[in-house]
Amino acid sequence: MRSFWLSLLAAVAGGLLLRAAFPGPALWPLAFVGTGLVLCSLMHRSAGGAFLVGLASGLSYYFPLIAWASLFLGPVPWSALSILSSLFWAGGAVLIALTYRRVTARWESGAKRLVFVPAAVAGLWTLREGIYSAWPYGGFAWGRVAQSQSASPFAELVSWLGLSGMGFVMVFLVALVLELGRSRARPLSWATAAAAVLVVAAVPLFPTSTIGSTRIAAVQGDTPEAAYFVEGDPGEVFLGHVDATRTIPDDADVDVILWPEGSIDLNPEASPGVRRTLDQLSATYGAPIVANTVTVEPGETQAEDRFFNSQFVWDAEGGWGDQYDKKHPIPFGEYVPDRDFWYSLAPDLIGMIGRGYSPGERDSILEIGDIRAGTYICYDIVDDVLIRDAVLGGATVLFAPSNNADFGKTDEPAQQLAFARLRSMETGRSLVQASTVGMSAIYSPEGRTLAELPWYEPGVMIVDVPLADGMTPAVLFGRGVEITLGVLGLGLLVGAGSSKAQRMRDSATRIPLR
Repeated sequence: MRSFWLSLLAAVAGGLLLRAAFPGPALWPLAFVGTGLVLCSLMHRSAGGAFLVGLASGLSYYFPLIAWASLFLGPVPWSALSILSSLFWAGGAVLIALTYRRVTARWESGAKRLVFVPAAVAGLWTLREGIYSAWPYGGFAWGRVAQSQSASPFAELVSWLGLSGMGFVMVFLVALVLELGRSRARPLSWATAAAAVLVVAAVPLFPTSTIGSTRIAAVQGDTPEAAYFVEGDPGEVFLGHVDATRTIPDDADVDVILWPEGSIDLNPEASPGVRRTLDQLSATYGAPIVANTVTVEPGETQAEDRFFNSQFVWDAEGGWGDQYDKKHPIPFGEYVPDRDFWYSLAPDLIGMIGRGYSPGERDSILEIGDIRAGTYICYDIVDDVLIRDAVLGGATVLFAPSNNADFGKTDEPAQQLAFARLRSMETGRSLVQASTVGMSAIYSPEGRTLAELPWYEPGVMIVDVPLADGMTPAVLFGRGVEITLGVLGLGLLVGAGSSKAQRMRDSATRIPLR
């Protein structure tokens, strides 16, 4: 694709199709088509041209993918996040364009080209996703290509390779098909590639061991007042979840009652009424309640107080039990990093975030009797390190309390729930997601839907949830997969450039025969 304008058109179309693979409309095959168009747009491009084309595809991808951010943050932060994400995308596009020039020149034909070019392209794609998922300010891990595949035949691959490895395989297969087309491959090569796709799609889920079950009641209070900009009376969100909990049958014999993020909008430590109500509910059902509120760690002065988004265990006999503080609060949403600097640039916007959460320092496992529940509060669900640490720490079930009220009826809750399903398969653990307004669901260790609740309706999911033991390869190897694949891509690019330079030096010093 040598025409710049044709490349630009393909880049924009590729970004839009790739976005359409995510909820909604969740048309997962479009991820492969979109990725193919993005890669085609980078062939025969200079570094500057690749940056512009990559920026165009990134903007057409991120702006619609995270359009839900405008509902909570407004158009300026949404635009800023989309543009920043697209700049990272454009930087990765430059490396991929260099790969198509250098690695293809290094291996102009043959089987090595059909392996090394796709491997370099996929590795650099993985490298870009990995860096942006961790940096700056903890990164933005939303929108990795593998996250589009929660309902596809490739989803079970995540238990072996994690999201990064799964994304590598997806991009590799697309790049392989493109190389087969460019090299005018023989029918045998096409048959081999088709067989490789079928084999990858048929990879079974890595099995973990079931070690019993626990009966969980996950509560959705239908409380739009939990949103940041929706006015409500103090305690209204709390009472909504109390009322929903009281619909649990007296003979349900539940082991744990899970409430979502933001479920208690009054400080239990300062409110005797909240404590009495929690005691009554816990005693009535004979089960601890895992709820959420804002906790405060006093500093030497009030200005030095630290606030945490905390999920805690409450039992009628012992009161406040184990606690987890959200480790990955959202930059510019739940806290402002480098506040003085950013306030000087946008005082009105930064001033809207009056109280910022501090990153939690406690481990993410809640001890609830004999149950060890790895707990991820809302955005935590996209953090690979947090997911792995809890499972390595002995979690036998995963909790994902969330507050989606800020995003209304946008695509954000569906995207988050799709990511949660992938996490259940990746870790081989049941996962329970409870939201203030939806979407709420319970997944088995195989990613099967065990229960779900309608959007914006109060309700309770009561399920005997399997507890699991054992480690999937994705958990065992963790970010090692991502680092290895990223280094592979970068190494092939650098190696191809070095080989080209050496050949040029050899040619320049060669003495012609006369």
